[in-house]
Amino acid sequence: MTKPVLSPKVLKKRFDCFGNFDPHDTICLRWCHLNIRCAIAKDQYEQLEIMEDFFDTMLETSRPQ
Repeated sequence: MTKPVLSPKVLKKRFDCFGNFDPHDTICLRWCHLNIRCAIAKDQYEQLEIMEDFFDTMLETSRPQ
């Protein structure tokens, strides 16, 4: 399955997004592989989310009842 090509209208004034990962920006989430720094930031963000979920679960299960 291939990704659709982004139109110039969508990318207007958006090229700065490809240098700085923003987890709330759908274009950055879908197209960050265009910039290595952005791809690394996305990977680190996803790993951080997994760790946060893990620690939240650990804290909830270790609380005295």
